[in-house]
Amino acid sequence: MKVEKVKKRDRERTKSKILKAVGEVIEQHGTEKVGVNLIARTAGVNKVLIYRYFESVDGLMEQYVRSGEYTSTLSTDYIDSIPELTPEDRNKALTSLMHTFTNDLRQRKATRDLLRWEIGTGKSMLSDARNQIATRILSKIGDLPYYNDTSALIAFISAGIYFLTISSDYREKMLDVDLQTDEGWKRIERVVDSIISDVRG
Repeated sequence: MKVEKVKKRDRERTKSKILKAVGEVIEQHGTEKVGVNLIARTAGVNKVLIYRYFESVDGLMEQYVRSGEYTSTLSTDYIDSIPELTPEDRNKALTSLMHTFTNDLRQRKATRDLLRWEIGTGKSMLSDARNQIATRILSKIGDLPYYNDTSALIAFISAGIYFLTISSDYREKMLDVDLQTDEGWKRIERVVDSIISDVRG
């Protein structure tokens, strides 16, 4: 029994190293270099383990999207930490979700690069994984009390955050909003807060 626990712990540790290596490879070499050999070398593991744990590069990328390495808001820990909410608490939970999501994307160049690659190649597998997790999060938080299409609202806001964070890699400003400073992003966060707080169906 003890040996099984050690094996399971070692397996989870190795999987975590491999998933972390995906982000490192994307950040250092770009999405076009994502492959079993380089990821295995970066993680310091035998490439056989990647096939054993993830079956393929596509399976690995899908698991990467489902991990906290991609964004913390898509991790199982984040979803499990969402308590049962009253309708009055849902606005606050959704604004907190959007803030965490924005900060993750700002800090994780590998995630932004992967989003750019996904849009360019039209790979739906990553979108499908994200959609499944996002649907779980929204069903756990629940609908806003005075709005009848919370999913569409969050999809709209998320798309804006995706575009702005990706844009920050190659442009300084969007209109007069400075995408390179915390103050510029605080302006965006305040708008997101007011949209979620004030929306009425």
